[in-house]
Amino acid sequence: MIKNIIHILNNLLLTFCVISLSFLVIITVIDVIGRYILGLPLPGASELTEIILAILIYIGLPYICRDEGHVTVSILSHSLKSNLSKLHSIIVNLLIGIILISIGIQLFLYGINLKSYNDITTFLEIPKAPIAFILSALSFLASFMNFLNCYQYLTNKKTVSSQNPEERIYASYKRPGIIESSITDKKER
Repeated sequence: MIKNIIHILNNLLLTFCVISLSFLVIITVIDVIGRYILGLPLPGASELTEIILAILIYIGLPYICRDEGHVTVSILSHSLKSNLSKLHSIIVNLLIGIILISIGIQLFLYGINLKSYNDITTFLEIPKAPIAFILSALSFLASFMNFLNCYQYLTNKKTVSSQNPEERIYASYKRPGIIESSITDKKER
């Protein structure tokens, strides 16, 4: 059940990501052609670019959290024994989930504040509150992914790979198109 919901959410996020990125490319191409060839830049291109980039970053956040693909510094973590490594992963996911919830709450409160005085962008007059609410919802979704990782570690549905970061990077260069993850799903393999 949860796996199906996550699959549907992943497909929706991927679709929104592709649409947003395509829209960003179209805006940039039209703005560059208009600015340098016709001498008429696209009005509001910088505002649209800022909004789309913010949404793209937050769309990617649940993916990064689910696969634990965030930037890490592994001074001691790759030398930990299996049980300590598992505990380390649970604690890290739990802390990241709590931090993302606090970010989501702050974005939600900021959205309420923006809504209270109908704040809009300068040139295109796009309301800012819905953007803050979208970013807040994506932060909550990313924190859910971290808590789901904790649950999967606790129920032994995920195990921590013993592969160190250098080996993962080398493996991704050896087999182009395949990005190695530090997590292995027992059910999928």
